[in-house]
Amino acid sequence: MLKWYTMSVNLFKSRNLSKIVKIFLFVVFLSNIAFAQNTGFGSLASDRTEPIEFNSDRLTFNQEKNLAELFDGVKIIQGKTVLSAEYVKAIYSKTNKLEKVFAERNIELKSDQDIARADKAIYSLTDNSISLTGNAKLVQGANNIMADQILINTKTGVTQLLGSVKTIISPSTN
Repeated sequence: MLKWYTMSVNLFKSRNLSKIVKIFLFVVFLSNIAFAQNTGFGSLASDRTEPIEFNSDRLTFNQEKNLAELFDGVKIIQGKTVLSAEYVKAIYSKTNKLEKVFAERNIELKSDQDIARADKAIYSLTDNSISLTGNAKLVQGANNIMADQILINTKTGVTQLLGSVKTIISPSTN
């Protein structure tokens, strides 16, 4: 015990104190990210059992191909989750069950206080996943994370950020 105490005192006396502080802050940062990812993306996990509402300025429905296309001012609402875009293509099964949604241009996914933005999105109801690509950005409060791709599991709400991840964390004001 005395040896550990002596080593600790000498360590703090050394010029490596800033390295220790940086390592400590990095570990705290990683644990905060892990905690944030475990809580999930907004209310997505609980909203997935809610009905889905589609709104747009124009709708084209093709019964033979089992698809619908929505244009301009598109909003897809499920519980507290809203997906906005300029263009959406929704693909249905032969039994009229929604399987996949493709969205393009000015994508914004809001769920509770969490917001994700991208150029393109694919919402696979069969795979319980949302993939956002092209200028993908996740905003949680004052914190921003940019990546090549954001993957969200709609069943668990767990979010993954892949490729060229850049994080900007604002200091807490609490």
